[in-house]
Amino acid sequence: MSNVCCFLFGKDSSTQTVSTVEVTTAPVLTTTSLDELCTSLNSSCENCVGNPKCLYCKSNTKCVPYPVGNILPKSSLCALSDARWGQCWVNFEALIITMGVIGGVILLSLMCCIYCCCCRNKKNPAKWRKEDDKIERKREERKLKQDERKADRKTKTDEIRKKYEIGIKTTGLMKDDTPYQRFDA
Repeated sequence: MSNVCCFLFGKDSSTQTVSTVEVTTAPVLTTTSLDELCTSLNSSCENCVGNPKCLYCKSNTKCVPYPVGNILPKSSLCALSDARWGQCWVNFEALIITMGVIGGVILLSLMCCIYCCCCRNKKNPAKWRKEDDKIERKREERKLKQDERKADRKTKTDEIRKKYEIGIKTTGLMKDDTPYQRFDA
């Protein structure tokens, strides 16, 4: 199909140019509706479920459009035990049960992992007791080493005082056994 159009170009009526353009239009493709598409696939279950937009009903051997607005097909359209979608050997009822069981197992295992990792470790007093004992043992070892170093420093300081005769009791550098004095009144 072709149409011829004429265009006039120019500034005034004395200098006009005529151009001819041929316009062709493509034939309009008619789109088939989803009902027609699924009805055309009625020959077998494999042909019907090959298109993900169609649902095969085994009881009446019809290919119908999948109800996009609903998650599950209504019982008036096809019973769940007779509905086939994706594979001919799996009915919708078994698919729902299987997906529910798999989802439940995944959810349950996830909850168990969270409990084991987070909650159970906080309630284990034996683990914390071991950790506390270990920390206390290290603290005691550090205190013993500190006391040994303190005693070594004191003996060295006392030896130096004796060597250079520093620390006579009158100077107050060496402490008596008892720092308190008795007052008689």
